[in-house]
Amino acid sequence: MKDKIKLTDRRVLLSNRYIQTLKPKDKRYSKGDSEVIGLRIFVFAGGQKTFYYSYTAKNKEQGLEKLGLFGSVNLKEARNVARKIAKEVMEGRSPIEIKISRASELTVGELVNTFFDKVLRAPKYKPSTQSKWRTNAKVWIFQKSKDPIIRVMYAKRKLKICNKKLSECTKDFLKEWHLWIGNKSESQANALVEMLSVIFNWGIEQKYQKENPAQFKKDELYDKKEDNRVLTKAQKKAVLNYVLKYDERREARLNMNYYKEKRLSVVSCALIAYALLTPRRYRSEGGAIKWSQLSFPEKKLYLEDSKVGQMEYKLGPKVRKLLQAIKAEKFEPNSPFQYNDERNNYVFPSKWFGMINNQGKRNTRPWLYTVKGQWRTILENLGIKYLPMYNCRHTYLTHALSKTKNILMVGKLAGHTQVKTTQRYAKILGEDVDEALDLIDSEITEAPKVVQFKK
Repeated sequence: MKDKIKLTDRRVLLSNRYIQTLKPKDKRYSKGDSEVIGLRIFVFAGGQKTFYYSYTAKNKEQGLEKLGLFGSVNLKEARNVARKIAKEVMEGRSPIEIKISRASELTVGELVNTFFDKVLRAPKYKPSTQSKWRTNAKVWIFQKSKDPIIRVMYAKRKLKICNKKLSECTKDFLKEWHLWIGNKSESQANALVEMLSVIFNWGIEQKYQKENPAQFKKDELYDKKEDNRVLTKAQKKAVLNYVLKYDERREARLNMNYYKEKRLSVVSCALIAYALLTPRRYRSEGGAIKWSQLSFPEKKLYLEDSKVGQMEYKLGPKVRKLLQAIKAEKFEPNSPFQYNDERNNYVFPSKWFGMINNQGKRNTRPWLYTVKGQWRTILENLGIKYLPMYNCRHTYLTHALSKTKNILMVGKLAGHTQVKTTQRYAKILGEDVDEALDLIDSEITEAPKVVQFKK
């Protein structure tokens, strides 16, 4: 399109709805905006509608800058970009300088890829964080997903962020984008905004941009919903009795006949029992653990890449008995805990490793990642209302706090670095631990009772 063009039609107060009503004609035509002088929407014969900004520089040279297609850019965003160009015009920049600066400006997708290539690596970012960020970006920024629900979302709302210039990616657009993703997953929507905020801050340091549009206030994000439900002591006992059966005839062995008769997956049941007998996270600190991370003489579990970094934890007598029974079962013929591949390194090996799942992808995890189906069936059989597997950790820690009244010790068991993180379990118990918390914060007036630990 030529820069010099006569724009004689009268300006109107543009709106997104008004633009939608504009019909194509035999020849291209345009409508000017009365709010931002120079901003125009061009309607082409083929039906395409595109925002342009027309201006005259101080040297009288005229410029006509393309701002983007209507649909991928809305009116508010077009006005914001037009105002930025107007500011550059007032500062004396020529049309050619403005064109060069906008042509060399990175898109959001280019910035994200640059950050991933240069920054998203160890030791600053753990492998799990790297994988999570790359996956989230692939699905929501670059819009590459085979999930049919998400693909329908792509088609219904054309909110593609990856091709937007950094100056076009405004906070208003990100709010709309955040709400759009929140229709599928509120937690993922929050995580993506937080991720972009980190990337944009790095972009500012590298002088790729001047502002961070992803700096959302707390009330602009979805509330982080915490499921604090726990199993009662009676329910926990019932579940353990269902999933954990030892062979009374042999020391430290599982009753394999029981699991066969009940049609239960013994590996899944063992992982559920592990989750109820320890305060560990059932995936990263449970299903993914290797035999090399366990020391039976020291009664310890060593974690190289836990949520809080490298840690080591003591193992209680009940979970040690379970782990020793699993180890003994490895040497039985046709044992579900024994494989002739890398699964043999893991305490809870996955029988699905190497198989194709229902999404057409090969399962690459040698360890048991999910027991959701088995867990749901067990709760139904016991008449217990469903709650997520992760709540086994909440159950253990809540019962531990109820029994010991020692929030500092429970925090250490959980691997928390701050007491306030452990206080969620105090909230679950309510007044049951108020006295203990008051004692922690008060001045000592008498010798407190101390739980003695044997070395």
